[in-house]
Amino acid sequence: MKDRQFYDFYNWLFFCAFLPFIGYMFLFLPSTILGFNLTGWAWLIMLLVTCYYFLQRYAAVTFPIGLWIPWLAYLWLYLLYRFSFPGLQLTLQYLVPLLVGVIASSFVYDREKLHWLYKRMLLLSFVVVLLFAFGRLFRGGWTPFAAATPMLLSVAAALSIGVFYMTRKVRFIGFFFLFFLVPFIDVTRMGILVFLLIFIFHFANRKVFSKIAFSAVGLLLVLLVFNSKGFQEKTFYEGRGEISDLSVNYYEPGSMMNTSGRANFLQFYEHGLKSSPLFGNGPRADMYVLKSVWGGAGISEAHNDYLSVRYNYGYVGLALLLFGFVTTFLALYARFWKEKAPYRILLQSTTMILTLTFLIYMYSDNILKSTVFFTHFYFALLGVVYARFSDQA
Repeated sequence: MKDRQFYDFYNWLFFCAFLPFIGYMFLFLPSTILGFNLTGWAWLIMLLVTCYYFLQRYAAVTFPIGLWIPWLAYLWLYLLYRFSFPGLQLTLQYLVPLLVGVIASSFVYDREKLHWLYKRMLLLSFVVVLLFAFGRLFRGGWTPFAAATPMLLSVAAALSIGVFYMTRKVRFIGFFFLFFLVPFIDVTRMGILVFLLIFIFHFANRKVFSKIAFSAVGLLLVLLVFNSKGFQEKTFYEGRGEISDLSVNYYEPGSMMNTSGRANFLQFYEHGLKSSPLFGNGPRADMYVLKSVWGGAGISEAHNDYLSVRYNYGYVGLALLLFGFVTTFLALYARFWKEKAPYRILLQSTTMILTLTFLIYMYSDNILKSTVFFTHFYFALLGVVYARFSDQA
């Protein structure tokens, strides 16, 4: 293999995405090692890996880091102003995915490398699906990382349906629906929403007739999922509801929607949100709020990144974070409609739909911190989009 650093870097990326699942496979392993669980060790390893490769390859970087500098500068200045070790950990967790994208942009890509990356992503996703099936069949329905697993699978699903829209090769839509079975069977509602969004709105589906046809299929899937027994029972307190009963604001008092406890978190944050609306309460201040509620243990995440970022960094921090996402999407959109090369069209269209996916996942989970399952891959794809391609690609 040529370009040893390329393969070594991405092998580390895939290994760290799989590392948390090892604890599910081997139950005799301790839940924590030196204070970190396997998910924690995964992002720590990627922090070291990205720092090492940055020192090796900084001169070749083509990542659009300027779009994210305001957010990064605000994080580090705030940390210096109000330092804490949990705040340092949070800042580094937010930093690592961007470093992944920076390193990914430093390589030169060709067909061989792109095919290798896709096959590795499929392999990882197939193994995760097998672990899910094993949990459903032999562990009483206990599946690994119920919320995070669809995040991981949505990356391979978006790439696969993108390839299908461009080539019409049936096996790729088959891959998509195989991965879709995981959130559907487990009734992971945000995962279901994201998969349907990817299916209907993927930017690789450029032809008008095709968009109409697959949008119709997507809407039928929406109705099928909504009326399924599992979705109805998990979504509505009374076990049955109508589409009109759904609400974007699941914090709304009197809502019929079952949010698995998420709606209760807002009340604990209201005082801090009102007292420090612009600049927030400091890095990782949200953790201390929930730990005080549960006596120093238990839940420490708000399961809503918009809420967490607002509480920790205020409207200023949230605005800078969203500035990074919005400008990234607009830059990709501008490139996409001028692009002619098939591989770049696939990568740009997939990264655009995953940008929207990212913003949706943020509403019901702490995806900014659960970096190894989705966020690393998102920024890696973004890095590939801006990287140099050889003539073979």
